[in-house]
Amino acid sequence: MYLYPEYRYGEGALRLGEFTAFDGVYMQPAQELRLDEKITFPYLEGMDTGTLALKALVFQKDRVFTPELKELAVGVNASVLLTRMGQITPNEPIQELGIYITTDFSGFSTDRIREFAVNFGRGGSEVPGRSLPNELYNFLNRGERGYVITKIKLTGLISPEDAELVNPALASQRAENLAKRIKSLSVAKSIPLETSFRINDWFDFRLLLRDYEGITSAQKEAYYSIITSNDNFSNQLSKMRALPTFRKVSSELFPKLRTAKVEVVLENSRFSDPEIAASVYKMLQEGSGLEGFSKEHLIYAGQEAKRLQEKERIYAKLVEIHPSVIAFNNLGVVYLNQANRALDTREKNILINNAVIQFREANRIQTNSISMHNMGRALILRGDMFEAYIAISEASAMEKDESNVFLRANEGLRGALDILNGDYRLATIRFNRAPENEVNFFNKGLAYFLAEDYRQALIAFEESIQFNRDYGYGFYGLALVAAVSGDEQGLVENLAKAVERSEFLKEKALKEILFSQYRGDRDFIRIFR
Repeated sequence: MYLYPEYRYGEGALRLGEFTAFDGVYMQPAQELRLDEKITFPYLEGMDTGTLALKALVFQKDRVFTPELKELAVGVNASVLLTRMGQITPNEPIQELGIYITTDFSGFSTDRIREFAVNFGRGGSEVPGRSLPNELYNFLNRGERGYVITKIKLTGLISPEDAELVNPALASQRAENLAKRIKSLSVAKSIPLETSFRINDWFDFRLLLRDYEGITSAQKEAYYSIITSNDNFSNQLSKMRALPTFRKVSSELFPKLRTAKVEVVLENSRFSDPEIAASVYKMLQEGSGLEGFSKEHLIYAGQEAKRLQEKERIYAKLVEIHPSVIAFNNLGVVYLNQANRALDTREKNILINNAVIQFREANRIQTNSISMHNMGRALILRGDMFEAYIAISEASAMEKDESNVFLRANEGLRGALDILNGDYRLATIRFNRAPENEVNFFNKGLAYFLAEDYRQALIAFEESIQFNRDYGYGFYGLALVAAVSGDEQGLVENLAKAVERSEFLKEKALKEILFSQYRGDRDFIRIFR
């Protein structure tokens, strides 16, 4: 006699092996027979309401008998599949998968200064002409791409010539008059403007002398020796006039000091512009160049982008022109989330493979815990739980600080995989180190429930509810505990709250084998009306 156990569900059946109950040679037909077998088989969609049945074939001489099919058990306890790992379920928010590597731009240097000079006539304080020098005028009107003018600084100067020195207020007058001229421009009316001046000072002369090629270095040293001495300005000028090269130097350099210096302070608006991602995305779509955009700009744009489509184009460009751990990792996270949302199986698998490739490249450049964690996420989505567990475990091994935020989050996911692996007690240890949120509390409760520690399961499910009462899984967990405890009132009360909050849990409850003995009760039926 041969026995053929099978699990029957839907319109099909899964054959679970062949077992010999009596071989007709060595076994005695009259003796009682008991077979204890542990059979492992994959869970497939629809098995919740199936039946474990036993078929038999009896061979007697030349005849074959087929005894009536015997049902052994109804349904599968699939509570383990309640484990939450970011799966998409109907009418529930879609969880973002994976971790982006981010950059803190708060201290990033974003200022730039453009310098100009406005020259004046000897001894004059009025701005020449009716406008401004063309270069300065055009800059104030057109600005610089990606930058905004935040401030204009004006410094009035005078030349150490008698015609200039006779008016001690000349430097300040030049600055003030130039300020009025700039303020008369419509584009500059709202720009803050600061004025200052320098007199009896050799600072600007030293800058000119440094780059001056009209005299030798030794001759320059004579000037440096004078202007760095402790004498007052008047005495220094007198000594300078006695130098043999003074006539040449003064005629070529002093006129350049009849001026007002202009400093236009620019702020890199791309590091404070919430629309930068849309701007970069549009440029990429149109095939425009990214003139003026640095690697940091693209990283910032990728971080600021709200849509996955925008992030994909930006990070793909970053991978192309500035390949790095950040570029590959973050592009992989984009593919990961696109795969999680894909409805077409082929498209989903392509996106998962793309994500895996990016994470491998990131780890090839520099093995790191975040990219390893993301690799685990991708493998979970692929259904390769064994390899996913290895990747997630390696990510934890790279972090030494027990209080590390990333490590705690990684341990939460590791605990969820422990549940699927049947290591329920180990899972509870992981969740003790995981961040406190409704998902981890629920998974922790589920681990205790599957380990048949219903008291601790009750505590964890209640913690999940306290953290977020809109999250129905905590109530569903309490309903499971009530079901195995024979508490029908507790089951009905908590299950009603669970199905009210989640359409997925409503469908799950109708198939839940642990609720089977209550399905005919009026109060239970009322929950689903």
